[in-house]
Amino acid sequence: MNSDLSSSARHAVARALGNGALRLHIQLTPEQLSAFETYVTTLLFWRARLSLTGASTAADVVRSHILDSLAVVQHIAIGSKLMDLGSGAGFPGVPLAIVCPHASITLVESRRKRANFLREVVRRCGLANASVTEGRVEDLPPQVAGAFDLVVSRALWSVPDFLRIASRFLRSGGLLIAMKGPRGLDEAISAPGFWAPETITYNLEGGIPRMLVVYRKH
Repeated sequence: MNSDLSSSARHAVARALGNGALRLHIQLTPEQLSAFETYVTTLLFWRARLSLTGASTAADVVRSHILDSLAVVQHIAIGSKLMDLGSGAGFPGVPLAIVCPHASITLVESRRKRANFLREVVRRCGLANASVTEGRVEDLPPQVAGAFDLVVSRALWSVPDFLRIASRFLRSGGLLIAMKGPRGLDEAISAPGFWAPETITYNLEGGIPRMLVVYRKH
């Protein structure tokens, strides 16, 4: 595997990441920028084999996926345990693991090839705070029930389905975050066992609207 981006791609990644992160009030260290470069390189290498993302360039990965993932950082406290359900290409879990070394991130993925990809990313990026759990959500062991401070998923299920699937993993007072497009507002229903949802809207580069639908468990 070619482990290096071209010089122009490295500059594009660093510039897009640095500027985008600052808009989110996140200051990236040189070590974090290096980890993101490794992540993007690995993702683009595996992309065609696994249909991981429609983004075809390093800058596209940053703008469309990594910076979107970092919108969750504001909800992660020191020592938090976070579960990324249906992690797939690693969004949002891998960027969160890079930026939040003080948090513990579990990447849950049912498809073996994608789980192997995530293991490769964790290894190559040196993410000691991240682990990969391979398996269907329904088959996760009972001991993970109520074990997490935050459960997040990015545009995988409808909000009602995500609530039904994910609530058992969340401790009392924990947060469930669905990362959605503008239609997420229509899905932000009241749910038993949760306070009324908060919706947080923001735009990706180019004015693409995105939304976090945030629930706190009673």
